[in-house]
Amino acid sequence: MEIFSVLLMIFAAVCALFSDKIDRAVKGEGEVQKVIVVFSMGVLSVGMITIIASLLS
Repeated sequence: MEIFSVLLMIFAAVCALFSDKIDRAVKGEGEVQKVIVVFSMGVLSVGMITIIASLLS
């Protein structure tokens, strides 16, 4: 489960890094970029909580 969390966090970070290019590709005028960044930060925070909880238990 921890490996899945790490992979999901890496995918979220990559999506956040390339959110401007994704936004330009779909012609979202900045709205798609905001959505991608918000969801990526949510995935990163949930993943960090999962990893910290597994380390503490």
